[in-house]
Amino acid sequence: MEFDAFSDIEIQFRTGDERIEFYSMDIFKSGEKIQAIKKRPFYYYGSGTDSTWITEIRKSDLKLITEFINKAKSIKDTCSFNSSSIDYYNIKTNGNELKIVGNCEWNGIDYDSLVNKLFKHKFVELKKKREIVADSLVKSFNGAWDVFGWENGVLKNRNLVLTKTTENEPKIDGIYRWTFDKEKSSEFRHNLDIDEGSTLIEIGASTYKVLNIENDRIELKYLW
Repeated sequence: MEFDAFSDIEIQFRTGDERIEFYSMDIFKSGEKIQAIKKRPFYYYGSGTDSTWITEIRKSDLKLITEFINKAKSIKDTCSFNSSSIDYYNIKTNGNELKIVGNCEWNGIDYDSLVNKLFKHKFVELKKKREIVADSLVKSFNGAWDVFGWENGVLKNRNLVLTKTTENEPKIDGIYRWTFDKEKSSEFRHNLDIDEGSTLIEIGASTYKVLNIENDRIELKYLW
C-alpha cells in the first residue's frame, strides 16, 4: 500500500467477559504523512496517565496495516465462540465497515500485535515511567512506621495512617509497627501495582491502596 492509495482507518476493539476492555485507534492521512492515534485505553503509572498517543507511520508499518485489514476481511465469518471471553472488532475504511465477533485465528496480526508494533517506542517510555514511580514509592516507604487503623490485630478502620518513627521509639500497645528496609526493597517493589489508575501494594497477606504520601505520614486504604 502506497501513500496515494491509503484510506483512513478507524479500529474499535473490545474483549473480555466479566470485565470488558475497550481499545480504539485511528490511522489517517495528515498532510504529506500518515499518522496513527491511539485513543483508548489510557495507560497509568500510579496516579499519572498517558492518554492519546500519536505516531508517524513508516512504509514497513503500512505493510503490516495492509496485512491486518486483509486478514480482517478474510476471517469475517469464520470465528468460533469457544471461550467466555469474546473479541469484538469494528473496522471502518474506504467507505466499508467490518464487524467481527468471536475468537478468531489472526495468526499474529490481531489488534494487540498491531498497536504494540506501531507504538513500540511509546510502550518503552511507559515502562520507564512506571519504573520511576515504583522506585520513588519504595524509597518513600523506607524506615519504620506505626500503623493506626489496626488495633490488637483487628482492623478498626479501613483507612490506615502510617506515621514515621524509629526502631528506638517504644512501641504503642496494640499498634502494629511496620519496617521497610533496603534489603527487602526488591520484594516490596515487586508487589507494587501501579498500572491500574491507582497504586496498590501488598503488605503481609493484605492489599492496600495508596491514598497519600508525605515525608512522615502515609495514608492507605485496606482493600482485602
